[in-house]
Amino acid sequence: MFYGRTMVEALAEVKRQFGPHAVILNTRTVSGKGLLGLGEKPRTEITAAPSATHLPDTKRTPMLAQQSRRTLCANGDAKAVPPPKEDGHASDSQALLSEVGALRSIVMGLVEETRRDRAAKMPSELYEYYCRLSKAEIADEIAQRLLQEVRDGLDEEQLRDPKAVRIKLAKAVAAMLPMAGPIRVAGTHAPTIIALVGPTGVGKTTTVAKLAANLCLREHRRVGLITIDTYRIAAVEQLKTYAQIIDVPLEVVMTPDRLKEAVARMSDCEVILIDTAGRSQRDSCKIKELRSFFDVVKPDEVHLVLASNSAESVLLETVKQFKSTGVNRVIFTKLDEALGFGVMLACLETANAQLSYVTTGQAVPDDIEVGQRNAMVQLVLGGPRMLAKVTNSAGVKCKTKPSSEVAVKNP
Repeated sequence: MFYGRTMVEALAEVKRQFGPHAVILNTRTVSGKGLLGLGEKPRTEITAAPSATHLPDTKRTPMLAQQSRRTLCANGDAKAVPPPKEDGHASDSQALLSEVGALRSIVMGLVEETRRDRAAKMPSELYEYYCRLSKAEIADEIAQRLLQEVRDGLDEEQLRDPKAVRIKLAKAVAAMLPMAGPIRVAGTHAPTIIALVGPTGVGKTTTVAKLAANLCLREHRRVGLITIDTYRIAAVEQLKTYAQIIDVPLEVVMTPDRLKEAVARMSDCEVILIDTAGRSQRDSCKIKELRSFFDVVKPDEVHLVLASNSAESVLLETVKQFKSTGVNRVIFTKLDEALGFGVMLACLETANAQLSYVTTGQAVPDDIEVGQRNAMVQLVLGGPRMLAKVTNSAGVKCKTKPSSEVAVKNP
């Protein structure tokens, strides 16, 4: 170790002892005692070696392992440390990669074998379709049920006809996709009340804005907005921005009684959309609190908003927990971020509800479509590559183009 009152003095001492090729290992400032132990004077301490080859193994190995590593020499210049010579590590790495590849092949083989075991009673003509359904993220139980329906509905000759199998399979999938259609205004003196519920981060507030914009600007309905999402200030401000753009009233409420009063004040509206705070599917108390709000206003429709890019286990648990809020519709958001759409089948079946809308982005009032059975069948069976085709197909998009002043992005 070398010491100096300054870094320059310490480096000079290193250079004097070890020469210009010395390698600096560590520097730090240490305190020193003055005369008679009084007045501490800080000093610079440098740990150095004559060169990189003189380093102990414990320090040389990690240093030399990085070819781009540069060290500070005693003369103040930066010096690149030479790379290590081949010593067998490369061959060890290659062997490890080979073992990993072999293990991967074994795992894939086991997966394929498991699929074949599950499909043992299935005609060979249907095995390819079973694999496709699994890749589409359709639960194994539902996949087998769909193919059993195909098998029962076709004779041996038809089973060997790929076109006949595809048509029958599409019909079976379509039967598991109940469609609610768009929001229907009751046409009575009382407004139609629509509530959106769901976990955090699924896009409820943006979806409420899209629905309000389409109902108001495209269908020319009198729309009112109510939010009980007072947990997130940003959510309230976001909805206020949308309400101002499309010129609809907005009320923020915190209690069930206030919600009832707000609905009464909007009695001249044809549709009232209620935005709710995101609730964790594990927080039964907060979900019960939602029910207390709905008990006083009795929504005509309760739409459960689900993010289609979530894991199947999360979605199914969410559906089970939110069913108690009176869910009778499902909206799937973030289709543009999903890898597969087969999970829709399990969610709709578990919720015992109909599909109302799907969203494919954040643009307001665009990027929302009424659920269409044929389009959804194509998505489930065709995967993400069908998304652009489906969302641009006739009868899926809204009827008219939006006005330029309301075609705003999510703030």
